[in-house]
Amino acid sequence: MRIVGIRHKGVARLYERNDASGIDSRMADKVRLQLGFLDAMTDSAELGRLPLWKPHRLSDGRWSFHVTANWRLTFAADDAAGEVSSVDLEDYH
Repeated sequence: MRIVGIRHKGVARLYERNDASGIDSRMADKVRLQLGFLDAMTDSAELGRLPLWKPHRLSDGRWSFHVTANWRLTFAADDAAGEVSSVDLEDYH
């Protein structure tokens, strides 16, 4: 699926330019891996194969990946369009 919309400016910079200056350096490698996975997956059914990142669907239909104790990478996956959008890095606490 292709990533078409990133809300978090630091995550956008990491994805587009491989520049991690906009996010905590302790999260950069994990977020980079998660973005790569989202870019490579073919549909949201693949999310269930990632128990380490604790993927789960949120009440508003978006998905969440565990990044650190407090931080989550959230996103919307549209299987029909083959797109991932509304990618954000959110502090859950």
